[in-house]
Amino acid sequence: MTTLDGFEDAAKEALLNEAEDQLPELTDRLVTIAESNWRRYASRKGYDIDLIWQDVETTTARRSGNTVSQRITWPFSGLFEFGVSPHVIEGNPYLSFTWPAPPEGTRPAGAPKHVKTQSVNWGSVTGGIGESRAIRDALLQFRGELRK
Repeated sequence: MTTLDGFEDAAKEALLNEAEDQLPELTDRLVTIAESNWRRYASRKGYDIDLIWQDVETTTARRSGNTVSQRITWPFSGLFEFGVSPHVIEGNPYLSFTWPAPPEGTRPAGAPKHVKTQSVNWGSVTGGIGESRAIRDALLQFRGELRK
């Protein structure tokens, strides 16, 4: 029987090198798909959330054993990716919520120029934030493209 000394190690190294070389292009594709999903979601909801996809962060490729990996994060995406149900935010003696009252002439006589309260029923008018699934759907689409 003939053996090829070092063949398996060389083949493994060549495969990992190729994977590492392709990673930036693949990462760009996934980021592009997610951005498209974010844009469609923002358009449907009337949101101005460009910062979500513009603040994407990627790490450099990392090799460990027989894998090559890279981390992609959208730091401010959680609330939009998974949604937020309407809820009450409670203040305490150190936390209250202040915002301008309606303009002069539209508020009742004697009403304060600022409204201050200890709780806010967040999302009661808007119904909260619906989930976008921008990242999860991007991963599904990307995996499908890789399988072709």
